[in-house]
Amino acid sequence: MKRIRGFLARLKRRRWWLISGAAVLAGGLAAGLLLTRPAGEGNPTALGRTVEVVRGDISQTLTAYGVVAPKQEYTFVFAGDEVEEILVSEGDQVKEGDILVRLESTQAELALLQAERALKEAQAEGIPAVIKEKELAYQIAKENYEKTVLSAPFSGVVTEIDRPSAATENWSVTLIDTSELYVEVEVDQLDAPSLKVGLKGQATIEPLPDRTFPVEIVEIGGMAVERGTSTVVTVRGKLLETDPAILVGYTVELELVVAEAKDVLLVPISALMESPRGWIAMKVVDGEVVPQPVTIGVTSDLYAEVKSGLSEGDLVLASPTEATPSTQAGTEQRPLGGMFFGPGGAPPGP
Repeated sequence: MKRIRGFLARLKRRRWWLISGAAVLAGGLAAGLLLTRPAGEGNPTALGRTVEVVRGDISQTLTAYGVVAPKQEYTFVFAGDEVEEILVSEGDQVKEGDILVRLESTQAELALLQAERALKEAQAEGIPAVIKEKELAYQIAKENYEKTVLSAPFSGVVTEIDRPSAATENWSVTLIDTSELYVEVEVDQLDAPSLKVGLKGQATIEPLPDRTFPVEIVEIGGMAVERGTSTVVTVRGKLLETDPAILVGYTVELELVVAEAKDVLLVPISALMESPRGWIAMKVVDGEVVPQPVTIGVTSDLYAEVKSGLSEGDLVLASPTEATPSTQAGTEQRPLGGMFFGPGGAPPGP
């Protein structure tokens, strides 16, 4: 049951798509759909609904949600009583090296002049230890003076200027780099192992719903964190195409193809049941229902790849749990936890 719950939980977390193969069954299957048909022409309800095992393509897509993020972000924080002049406003575009803020510098400038004079005197005296001490003091004074001028570390946009409030006495100025845009999403810890750097996907940005943007995963978080009742990993992907209309902070839906298979055998998920020995399908053979162990591969919310145990054209019950033992012709199956097993209540061996 633990494996069943895990399987169903993964289905709830994921959004899947099935792309059917080009093969179309002569019995009238439309491309991309698995249609049901009676097991027997004379008594179509004797065994319940059945489906044929067909060939097609299937892909497994993980859907995650997050926001548009900048290439980099930097926030300056400084005391309110130190502000001399703020030279930018929210929304301003700035270049690397542009001055954003000037802080009160009188004391820092005085300390620098004093340190410079002390260094020159030490150099004149020629005592190495004293010279070294004054050089260090001068370097510290110089760095402190330079900190009174806050310059942009990169080209970008000023997004926030926060004034002192009852909660803090500090100012802050936030700058973001929008030369490249990224999406940051949170993925459940059980899905994270299926991702890797370089994986491609498609992002839908909520304010621009009519377009999708290609994304490439560039970073997978190094730790998992709790979010409510879930444990998640942060994943960062680069938007390979951008648009001036995309703003940092917009909400994003990201779809990533994590597994796919082409020209493989397919059955509906509803036709599969899990037993203590693995997955089984209820195969119809000569008008009777036989539990058939199967090995499954790529799955979606509707379909599953059958890697072994069934052949193309085989008939299986579409929804075994909807059937009853009395309708399973020629069998002695009984339900156990919502699943039907063979005689004796256990699935057959492989």
